[in-house]
Amino acid sequence: MPGKTNATIKDPYNLVEFESYHTAMTQPALAHIRDYWESLRAGRHLPLRSELDPRDLSPYLENCFILQHSGAGETRFRLAGMALNEIMGMELRGMPLRSIIMPEERGVFSAQLEQAFEIPEIQEYRLISDEANMPRLTARMLILPVKGDEANADRAIGCLTTEGIYGVPPRRFRVEELTRTSITTGKKIRTPAQAPAPAAKPPSDAQFSEGFREVQAPFAAETKVPYLRVVK
Repeated sequence: MPGKTNATIKDPYNLVEFESYHTAMTQPALAHIRDYWESLRAGRHLPLRSELDPRDLSPYLENCFILQHSGAGETRFRLAGMALNEIMGMELRGMPLRSIIMPEERGVFSAQLEQAFEIPEIQEYRLISDEANMPRLTARMLILPVKGDEANADRAIGCLTTEGIYGVPPRRFRVEELTRTSITTGKKIRTPAQAPAPAAKPPSDAQFSEGFREVQAPFAAETKVPYLRVVK
């Protein structure tokens, strides 16, 4: 009796990629936006911006945003949900995306973000806001490029979710990790944030020049000045 071919044997384990499953369980908003983007793409390289409908994002609309990327390398919010506006304490429409990032990290962030539109690729960020005297706030941000009228990726849909207390706005973030996913191959590259440079130690007394400190004369028990005497 002939055996079954590989084509007729079903996978008895029903394997699911753990990372996708974990994201769906812990970050349903990110999973929803990713699934919506994939449904619009329908096997193509990128979906079209004309196909975007904010009403389709309604379950998590307050966490969603739409970006516009200009030829000058500027990426700004075209639309932003209420949760993002509350975190920053302002209306983000028209503001650059880098405005939610700490100023000292914006240069690196902008250069990495550019790749989402130029390559293009999917980007997912792990963010943290841990400013002094403020509650710890962590976030996950997903950016999915979309093709515009000129056949280039000049739009993106995204989502930002947080864990923690907002505190007093504006809250700005540092990048803890960036995961870049190739749209063509599905290959992922994780880039952890660079460790901050250690703070400089304050100089010790020995490091100061003699010209900037007073040189004290040694104490003498006796004095040769006739009209002075040492009192013990």
